[in-house]
Amino acid sequence: LTFEAKRFNLFAYAPISDRLRMVAELEFEEGGEEIVVEAALMDFDLHPAATFRMGMLLAPLGRFNLAHDSPANELTDRPLMSTDLIGTALSEVGMGFHGSFYPTSAARVAYEIYAVNGYNDGVLVGDADGTRIPAGKGNLEDNNRRPSWTGRLAVSPKPATEIGFSVHTGPINDWEVEGLQIDARRDLTLWVVDVQGELAGFRAEGEFASASIDAPATQPLLASAQSGYYAQLSRTFGYGLLNAMPGSRFTAVARLGNVDFDTDTDGDHQTRLTLGLNFRPVPDSVFKLDYQYNWTRDGFDNETTTAGILFSAATYF
Repeated sequence: LTFEAKRFNLFAYAPISDRLRMVAELEFEEGGEEIVVEAALMDFDLHPAATFRMGMLLAPLGRFNLAHDSPANELTDRPLMSTDLIGTALSEVGMGFHGSFYPTSAARVAYEIYAVNGYNDGVLVGDADGTRIPAGKGNLEDNNRRPSWTGRLAVSPKPATEIGFSVHTGPINDWEVEGLQIDARRDLTLWVVDVQGELAGFRAEGEFASASIDAPATQPLLASAQSGYYAQLSRTFGYGLLNAMPGSRFTAVARLGNVDFDTDTDGDHQTRLTLGLNFRPVPDSVFKLDYQYNWTRDGFDNETTTAGILFSAATYF
């Protein structure tokens, strides 16, 4: 049993002119043990469908990385795929464009595309357990002087439904020194498909991700392919059930997720089932009660199981 001050975030927004604005987010993690600039970006509107963006930005790699705030999500922990495969929250230094088109009065097509520093070789050497993509994030200065590219295309045929396609690709190692090749170029490519919508009165959402890594053939313990997914169903009920809080509501939620750290072997993967019930006295504040059950297999395909109960609170202010 333990208490934990997970994170405390400060947001800032400043309109500089009709076309120019500044957005920033500073995150204090684990009670202040780590301080991270999660976002610090400048937007310059060039056209209603095109905005130039530069700075520290959230990589558009799946919808959850763009909308991962605790008050906005129904469960305490983020999906395994997001934390252990992508490294959410994934912030990168870069620049590019984003915008939206509206083919009909109800439909929207949104895009983001950026050149970023990308991941570094910590993907291969930063974790004793083997290939771990999050160990290569935090590349504040490009280690190989070659940008990676990331982008997302999202299609919303109606307001409550969205399908997104994302990609992140580029080199992770420094293979040249003053024109002399010292290693083979090693690339990492991640792609993600995300979906959200309504299903038989439930709110449905999910993501699937696949990663391809140029791991050295001489080191068989390093995985060259990984994948992950999560699927979540939630249903809100009891609107105004408490007379003293007419805007309150309850939400029941279930999530199944998995991350496979080596798709070429039987072991080295984890599956998690989470069942939750939360209460929102107002839309921007939530109390969450979750039950988790985990199945974990190590690199030798030995299984262990764990379970836990989480209670948390999150709010915007």
